[in-house]
Amino acid sequence: MAITITVPTACARSFVGIPATVSEARAWVREVLPKGCGRVDDVLLVVSELATNAVLHSASGAPGGRYAVQLEVDPGAHSVGVTCIDMGPVLVKASRPVGEGGHGLALVKELADTYEVRAEPTSRTVCCWLDWPTTAADGGPR
Repeated sequence: MAITITVPTACARSFVGIPATVSEARAWVREVLPKGCGRVDDVLLVVSELATNAVLHSASGAPGGRYAVQLEVDPGAHSVGVTCIDMGPVLVKASRPVGEGGHGLALVKELADTYEVRAEPTSRTVCCWLDWPTTAADGGPR
């Protein structure tokens, strides 16, 4: 009897800590997501928010700063993990017009099925998982 298992796949990429790379991070994630991912738009929004926060609210946005995005896909569990690692402590509060911004992490928490932040002296890691429902083609309910 053959046993079939699915093994999660992961890939990561680092980006220069400037606002222009947020769209690069989003484009890279779109490229590496599998065709069967049922939450592409949600994953891209999460990546945008996490990358933006890394650039605006951490040392990643300082000259020479970088941040990394990791994507882990578990097709057997119909789940995708998004991790963003920045260079740690807040530089300065981002200046924005009154009433604009400040809702990114709340949005990420709402979209994600799990959400975790780990702070270290020189980095911060935000990790979340987004699940998608199975379909009859996947062998699950519709």
